[in-house]
Amino acid sequence: MPSASAAITCSALPAQQRGACRRQRAEALQRQWLATLAWGNGTIPAAEAARIQLWLGVFPVSWQQMPDAALLEQQIATIHQHLAGSYTALLTAMVLDPALQLSLNGPANHRRNPNENLARELLELFSLGEGHYSERDVREAARALTGYRLTADRQLQLDPRRHDPGPKTILGRTAAFDGESLAAWLAQQPATARHITSRLWLQRVGTPPPPQRLEALANGWRQQQLSIPWLLQAIEASPEAIRSRQQGQRLANPLEVVARSLHLLGSRHPDALAISLRGLRAMGQAPFEPPSVKGWPHNAQWLNLRWLQARRRSLQALLADEEVWASAQLPPELPPTLTPIPPLGLALPATPSRATLSALFADPVWQLA
Repeated sequence: MPSASAAITCSALPAQQRGACRRQRAEALQRQWLATLAWGNGTIPAAEAARIQLWLGVFPVSWQQMPDAALLEQQIATIHQHLAGSYTALLTAMVLDPALQLSLNGPANHRRNPNENLARELLELFSLGEGHYSERDVREAARALTGYRLTADRQLQLDPRRHDPGPKTILGRTAAFDGESLAAWLAQQPATARHITSRLWLQRVGTPPPPQRLEALANGWRQQQLSIPWLLQAIEASPEAIRSRQQGQRLANPLEVVARSLHLLGSRHPDALAISLRGLRAMGQAPFEPPSVKGWPHNAQWLNLRWLQARRRSLQALLADEEVWASAQLPPELPPTLTPIPPLGLALPATPSRATLSALFADPVWQLA
């Protein structure tokens, strides 16, 4: 993905210029990422971008917490690198990711004054899940995560002077844990397989997994050494996921809706991305602006009247913009496969036009995954 930042970092500028620099580079990254979700780029196909966005929801970082948007580009590249690998490798990479570390006060974690923020979220959100660890585990994990600092070239480095090298007892095991060995140990826990399976299931299916299905998937995932492709394929192939798609049971998140609308419209005019980004903020899901470290809502949680109205207004604004419409590259036909179930107010297939796209974008079915 092309860099949203120049060689000089925003932090190197005079103090009065840093805020504007950070905003400009964040907006450039948001435009680039939305374009990648819609059409892909030379490095990341659109389908892979969608999978990266899924993991950005598991490991959410706000650009407002970053000194420079380039750190978010690093996170995207790191997730992309691990899409075909294991969750053990991805979790380790995220624990050592500069953007995630900064967002959770990781570099402030010193052996003389351990900061528990990153450790707590690591145990609760990124591995075991609530109720599967003790407060002592949090304190000991914080000790394991002490000493990481950001270097001048935006890499995370373990500083021995700041790191606690002593033995820590975490989930019954005593060892001289650091970030890498801690992530590997957490990934081995059955609770981690269940918790991450449940998080991904909610995002892809929309409703909580039945207990027996969750247990079977989590056990199978562990047997597959936490293979990320295996788990996603297993979720998508489950009877519940198939039924959800056939019956339109999952409300797509705003990024999904906007990306596929841009893809169908085919306009890469700057106005198309600007209108879409304004709309995404009104819908509650601007890229790299998660509401909390828990990520974005899912399925029925998006059923907010203000957000739903913003979806319709924003998609119609895309069609109303003359520059966007003049630069549109429409397909020869609007096929029935565009929606999971037939639209209520438009018969597909249909000839693409402003009127038919307006009817499609306004149809409730267009909002379903």
